[in-house]
Amino acid sequence: MANPAMRIIKDERAATFSEPATLKGTIQKSIGLVGLTIVSAALSAYFLGNSNLGGLAMLAGCIGGFVLALVTCFKPSLAELTSPGYAVFEGMALGLLSLQFERLYAGVSIIAVGVTFAVSISMLVLWKTGIITVTDKLRSAIVSMTIGIAVFYFIGMIASFFGVNFIPNSGLLGIAVALIICAVAAMNLLLDFDNIQTSVALGMPKYMEYFSAFALLLTLVWLYVEILRLVAMIMSFVNNNR
Repeated sequence: MANPAMRIIKDERAATFSEPATLKGTIQKSIGLVGLTIVSAALSAYFLGNSNLGGLAMLAGCIGGFVLALVTCFKPSLAELTSPGYAVFEGMALGLLSLQFERLYAGVSIIAVGVTFAVSISMLVLWKTGIITVTDKLRSAIVSMTIGIAVFYFIGMIASFFGVNFIPNSGLLGIAVALIICAVAAMNLLLDFDNIQTSVALGMPKYMEYFSAFALLLTLVWLYVEILRLVAMIMSFVNNNR
């Protein structure tokens, strides 16, 4: 399985824990991590956005977030310590990135936040009501598409080193590609919701509350960045075709 949460659940399925994860605890920690990310983003944009340290701070946020994400995925039992740090670093990067987009397209970040929230609630409703059920076939399809996007981005990054703009960032083609990526990111929320339910049902250890919350935040961050790019491209397309 590509999803780290499901991998941990499967590895520890047979174990018994005295203090299991609960749905209430996972929800509380998810809200806490999202809130910490938002606060970090707002403070970083306010205090560092106009300073000479803005670019360095965004790079530090990206690197720090990436390192802590790797540590959390490979050592979920440390999630209580690493996930808040990930939220702070990722918030720093997101705040400064959003500010850069905001300077190009006024209002883009607020729209992106609103759309991210609306999409997340919609996916939760679709999953909770059973309109969309996470079957093994659907899970495999979502994981496969996610891996495909990761490979697509990796090839694009390598191509950029040689001056080749492999990933479309404007026009109708760029918007179409961004829509597809946003859709896959949104579908990953279904896996997060299902993993949370599974970890609670199996009586997984208490640290899984933080780990599940971290996995959900990871998807939300990806979804927000992709929606931010999509909204910016739409605004640019509209402005250029007036």
